[in-house]
Amino acid sequence: MAKAKIRVVLDTSILVSALKSKNPRGSPAWRILKALVAGEIENYLSREIYEEMEQTLMEIAEGTRREVLALQMLTLVKKKSVFVRPRRQFSSDPEFLKKLRDPNDAKFFDVAYAKKVEYLISENTRHIVQMRDETTKTYRFDGRKVKILRAGEFMREVLR
Repeated sequence: MAKAKIRVVLDTSILVSALKSKNPRGSPAWRILKALVAGEIENYLSREIYEEMEQTLMEIAEGTRREVLALQMLTLVKKKSVFVRPRRQFSSDPEFLKKLRDPNDAKFFDVAYAKKVEYLISENTRHIVQMRDETTKTYRFDGRKVKILRAGEFMREVLR
């Protein structure tokens, strides 16, 4: 029987980390992208998430040697991910937004909630990672929970 794919939402910060990495072999973000290519993980994203990824990576890479790499990464993510249109919008929940501190990051939770993913992977410690309970590394919302891990934690705890 085939092993079930690990269901995740990748935050833009994972792609930024991979793009800026000086040592791709040792980079947890690159290992996560390799897992996406290999089918070990299944990434979910919305149009809004993809647009943020595209804008952010192209702003960083524009006019540098990394521009082609950024385009390749975006193509990979687009091809290997499942696009969704979440109905539940946490951006309209004032209590949630107060804790998150950045309304633009609510879209990652919208998709995590809609697809009941196991993990939200992020390097955004100021907004996304700080939402988790530090003991369990999970965030609970409306009867569901998602484990929020940084790239290195995901590698150590899940991909090994």
